[in-house]
Amino acid sequence: MSTLVEIERAASRLTPGEKQQLLLSVAKSLGAEGLLLPEPRQFSPAEMQAWLDEDETSEL
Repeated sequence: MSTLVEIERAASRLTPGEKQQLLLSVAKSLGAEGLLLPEPRQFSPAEMQAWLDEDETSEL
């Protein structure tokens, strides 16, 4: 695979687990190249609880 389009097409056929593994591999290689990744976002317990409450009350 030589183009981004080809890679994206191949990635779309992966299982969710394979996609996660691919994403982690790419992130690791970016770190090895010295590229800075954003810091993990921090959420308060109240924010997370609000999301859970919203999910439980929303319709599918």
